[in-house]
Amino acid sequence: MEEDRVVALEVSSAYHDDMLKELNGVIVQQQKQIDELDLRLKRMSQKIDNLVEVVGDDTGPSERPPHY
Repeated sequence: MEEDRVVALEVSSAYHDDMLKELNGVIVQQQKQIDELDLRLKRMSQKIDNLVEVVGDDTGPSERPPHY
C-alpha cells in the first residue's frame, strides 16, 4: 500500500517535470517571437518617422475651408 503511494507520487512528479519542460519551451519560443515583433515595431516606427520628416506632418488643414 505504501509502495503504491510512493510510485504514484513518482509518476506524478515525472509528469510535472515533463510539463514544466514543455511549458518552459513554449515560454522561450514566445519570448523569441516577442523580441522579433518588438524589433519589427521599432523598425516600422523609425520608417514612419523618416517618412514624416520627408513628407511632413500634414495631418490636414487647420483652418476652415473658404466655403464655410
